[in-house]
Amino acid sequence: MTPEKLLREYIQHVLKEDDTGSVYGDLAIAGAGMNPYGMSFGDNDDFKHVFIDPFTDVLKTASGKGKELSVKAQTLAKVAFETVVTALIPVIKNSYAEIFAHEKEQIDKIKEEYAEVYQSNWDAFKDNDVFCTAFCYAPAAILTAQLVSKVPEAAMKMISVLSGGELDHWLGKVKKEHSKERKKKKEKSDGWGGEYYNTAMEGFIREDIEDGEKPKSLADVLSSDKVKHKLEQYPLVKKMEQSGRELVRGTLQQAYNQAKGVLKASSLAEIEKALGKKTNASQEIAKIQDPKERQASEQKIVQSIKTGLRDFYTKNLEGQVKQALDAGISEDSEYVRDVKNVAGKIKAL
Repeated sequence: MTPEKLLREYIQHVLKEDDTGSVYGDLAIAGAGMNPYGMSFGDNDDFKHVFIDPFTDVLKTASGKGKELSVKAQTLAKVAFETVVTALIPVIKNSYAEIFAHEKEQIDKIKEEYAEVYQSNWDAFKDNDVFCTAFCYAPAAILTAQLVSKVPEAAMKMISVLSGGELDHWLGKVKKEHSKERKKKKEKSDGWGGEYYNTAMEGFIREDIEDGEKPKSLADVLSSDKVKHKLEQYPLVKKMEQSGRELVRGTLQQAYNQAKGVLKASSLAEIEKALGKKTNASQEIAKIQDPKERQASEQKIVQSIKTGLRDFYTKNLEGQVKQALDAGISEDSEYVRDVKNVAGKIKAL
């Protein structure tokens, strides 16, 4: 068995042991085997790839044409790498999970405070924590054509509650006009040319009945910039938005600060300090007698750890973006832009 395979199996064993009783395991709020809120990346296979593969690659380079490291130095470097990675992985997983566990606790409190809003729209974002967070972050922005087309009734309820009932009269006209168009569509579909008419006129209504504007789809009307801008003026929306943005941006800042503290490190000691965990890696590295080999070995370990950590942080944030997009949140929403922005900043560290 190759040293790389042994290393992979050993780290996998440590990871499995760590999952029992860890914060990471305790925070699993979905079914067994699913990641807790805020973490879409970081299971055992993920960690093996993001940490072991870079280290294996740099050792291959070190043992190539230039022979930067002797066989003995490589062996000691592997032991040191094994020591530091197996000690730091639980810390990385738990510290990151704790950041988002706190966010989820606060989001749950916000949901309790605005229970009427969330309960009236439960069908739209049931069991989807990322959607709930994005909704709190920018309530009006959630009204996308994609979402409205899936749950038009929930969208109307959302507009009604967020406006405090002030838009109910307008919603009544919209609903009435939509019903009329659906009736026309059905009548036409019963005769010649019905298939074309059914495709072309599906769900069309007028955005403003009095203005006599050209017909638009129900999804386009309810998700129009005009409606969103109107909703953004209501006190309830402003209050929710303020609470949500302070919370989410604070969480993203914590994630960035944590990543920055590690990714700016230039030695094992600095990485350990950033994560608040001492290991015996430095003692293993000290066994390499040649100063140049010792320094090169440490740098390769540091390089590999930082590569793995960069992937861990960015892929978790990118996973949140994907969940948001899959739930129907617009790619142009401020929530998605802010998460992507932090992921990009970490990637650039």
